[in-house]
Amino acid sequence: MSYPSIMNRKAFFGHLGRACVGSCLCAAGAREALGQTSPDTSPGAGTPARAVKRMEYSDAWVRRFMDVLDQTLDSTTRTKVMMTNGKTCFSDWIRSQGREIRPVSFETWAARHREPSPSGSVRVEGNVIYFEYTGSAETGQASPEGICLCPTVESKPKGLSRTFCLCSVGYVKEMHERTFGRSCDVELLDSVLHGGKRCRFKITVSPAV
Repeated sequence: MSYPSIMNRKAFFGHLGRACVGSCLCAAGAREALGQTSPDTSPGAGTPARAVKRMEYSDAWVRRFMDVLDQTLDSTTRTKVMMTNGKTCFSDWIRSQGREIRPVSFETWAARHREPSPSGSVRVEGNVIYFEYTGSAETGQASPEGICLCPTVESKPKGLSRTFCLCSVGYVKEMHERTFGRSCDVELLDSVLHGGKRCRFKITVSPAV
């Protein structure tokens, strides 16, 4: 069993890493469609003005909606809402690709990953996995540092709440729990949206029962 690849198409973790990004491509696709169908174009740029306005509105909407969540929901509820969205994001992508995840023993997988991956995307210490995104689901190639791989907020709207990144936490949790057939605790260590070079996670895999 191997993960769907994003950082390295032949690597275990990369495969799963592309899932959330891939499912979020619906937003990018919608933006592209708007650009193709809009009769308005920016002078000399060839860029549909309507599409640009929609993208600007989308950035503002996401930022505003995250602020609303922060102001109206307690921390526990916000976390649950966003992580559930990430879980659904992963599930929808797997379904849309016609893929099936067959659980693999964590111990078996860990034995094959004793050494850190060449890309630095995966490192295993005991029952803890340190994982970071280093590539693009769209191209399968390495991506520059500081690039958010979620097309919904790839422009990195200024002032976007950290609450948004809980979606990725839920996504990473779901993909690892399905892969290992065990409960996993996921902690976001760093985020591109908030100044980090990469989105990095600490995944603690629970003991086998």
